[in-house]
Amino acid sequence: MILDRLAALEREGASVRVAVVGAGQMGSGVVRQLARLPGVRLVGVCERVMERAVEAVAAAGLAAESVRTSEEVRKVLADRRVALAHDLSSLLGEVDVLVDATGEPEAGARIAMVALQHRKTLVTMNVELEATVGPLLAYLWRASGAVYTVGLGDEPAVLCEMVDFARALGFEVICAGKGKNNRLDRAATPASVEAEAARWGMNPRMLAAFVDGTKTMAEMAALANATGLTVDRTGMHGPVANRDDLLRVFVPEADGGILSRPGVVEYAIGDVAPGVFVVVRARDERTREDLHYLRMGPGPYYALHRPFHLASLEVPVSVARAALDGEVTMQARGAPAVECVAVAKRDLAAGEQLDGIGGETVYGLAEEAGRARAARAVPVGLVAGARTRREVPKGQTLTEEDVQLDEGSVVVQLRRLQDALVAAGVLS
Repeated sequence: MILDRLAALEREGASVRVAVVGAGQMGSGVVRQLARLPGVRLVGVCERVMERAVEAVAAAGLAAESVRTSEEVRKVLADRRVALAHDLSSLLGEVDVLVDATGEPEAGARIAMVALQHRKTLVTMNVELEATVGPLLAYLWRASGAVYTVGLGDEPAVLCEMVDFARALGFEVICAGKGKNNRLDRAATPASVEAEAARWGMNPRMLAAFVDGTKTMAEMAALANATGLTVDRTGMHGPVANRDDLLRVFVPEADGGILSRPGVVEYAIGDVAPGVFVVVRARDERTREDLHYLRMGPGPYYALHRPFHLASLEVPVSVARAALDGEVTMQARGAPAVECVAVAKRDLAAGEQLDGIGGETVYGLAEEAGRARAARAVPVGLVAGARTRREVPKGQTLTEEDVQLDEGSVVVQLRRLQDALVAAGVLS
């Protein structure tokens, strides 16, 4: 049991030393949970806006002090306080596990490269980065001997465990999906959701990325890349469907559903949220008889439904697994199966600078990787700071001919490397 092992670690006078990067809504939740665990010590929080770090640590009931140098970090830790830093490098000498809670591809890419350079375990909540260069990060960390994993809690990692469970039981996975937690409005911007964001205490850009669907698209792309599943069509179907509808909707067309093929990722708008689901097919009659006896229905399709995901509250489980056993909760398993491509949120003028995920100019759609490559579609995680080369009409997928990416961006450079490794067959 994880909790017993962490408690034993604490009795021995040892601990897993963790630093969290990003103290927004998600990061502050991780900070609070880490503070409650035996055998885990929150040594630092790295945040651009220091007030957020101060508030997050205070809410966890811990004392903290701002630091600038490694020497200051050691002094603060000796006094059993948490080090608050702008610069991640000052914390690295005292850290076993880093948690990326930034949700920004470029920030996450920079964090990842620092962590890799120092061979630190990295637990990420940054699904936006994972959907963009997750296959490369998994490859680099495997080569380093350290651990890189998407953290438990958000839907992709929860679903990854459910898919693995279903396959281990011999089921065929027909569909793995989530309930969308917000309405869908492709035109959502930080300004249009500002009042709602204030009510929830959220960053308006984060909420805009939820509402315009980009977050769901990135999550399901990341899940597909970790499991070998794919999308049935561009952007997935995303039907209005409740829990009682899962076995009617998310099955093949031949059996009355909406899917043209099995083995896909999806999402539903309805009371499935905040849960996740996996629709499976039993492969033989005896298994169907057992499942009927267990009140799972007559088959051949069955719905495995988890009615919740606890986001940042579950992340410490992945921290403990990675630190104690080197266990990966979720990571990409080869070349991308699905991409999250950028689509114009409105008519874009030539020479216009793009503001990226959760902004006013683009949203993301999940697309099968082969189709995305053939179209030379640009991943949405790369477009922040890019400029349009020509006019792009609303609703059109952005291509390499449409935009000039910021080649000084770390995430763009990582994506160039990932594409080269895929082309060379190293990632396959």
